Amino acid sequence: MKTKEYIAGLVFLLLLILIIGYFAATIRKENYKIELITIEGNNHLSKEMYLRFANLLDRRSYNELTLQIIKDRIEKHPYVKYADVSLISNGKVNIVLHEKNFDAILIDNQKHYLITDNLEVVPLLEGTKRVDYPVITNPYLETKIKPFLSLEKNNDMVTASKILSGIKLVNPELYSNVSVVDMRNGGDVVMTFSLFDYPVVFGRDDEARKIVHFNALWNYLKGNETNNLIEYIDLRYHNHIYFGIAADSLISGEDQT
Repeated sequence: MKTKEYIAGLVFLLLLILIIGYFAATIRKENYKIELITIEGNNHLSKEMYLRFANLLDRRSYNELTLQIIKDRIEKHPYVKYADVSLISNGKVNIVLHEKNFDAILIDNQKHYLITDNLEVVPLLEGTKRVDYPVITNPYLETKIKPFLSLEKNNDMVTASKILSGIKLVNPELYSNVSVVDMRNGGDVVMTFSLFDYPVVFGRDDEARKIVHFNALWNYLKGNETNNLIEYIDLRYHNHIYFGIAADSLISGEDQT
């Protein structure tokens, strides 16, 4: 009885090996030949730079490629979240890139990083075309920044992200003109905008209320000659907005009006 079971098991194993071998041979003999690779969806780097990174510029090596190999290579790029790779015609492969969502640029020790919407740190690569993001400077960091890890547990980076996302939600135009969010190593947050020359002392905590109040104020000041008299705006005081006029000093952090 045991001999019959052993033979049956051996036969089943051999059949399984044959089936796997058949499908493996079929996959190897897929009836397509890659002659051209195109890319779309690239916003931060040129198509050539993406292809060069994935070693896809040399057409002489295309006979060694499959769609899965192309996908694996291109998705290793630090800017790429994922990619759709498909054979769209005889010999032509198209790559549709889905780049990571970047919200800001972080400067730390003269090094520049792109920050994603989930606070992942991505090195800013040479040749990046799109760098029109708000800049975050001087965050308080307990440990050295490590590329490709998230800073979602860093209080200063979370605060900066809340401020930027709040402004973007309330007023996209105002958000697009945020120049710098200076975290001042854990001190009062100071922001600068390309729309006007004076800084805004944002302070800490109660971000949503401050954003709403500042947006209402900006809608009033926009195009107003009063802007030429303002040295700074201070949002640190509950339900009050203070203006620095003429020669008043900002960065000392003293309560000046």
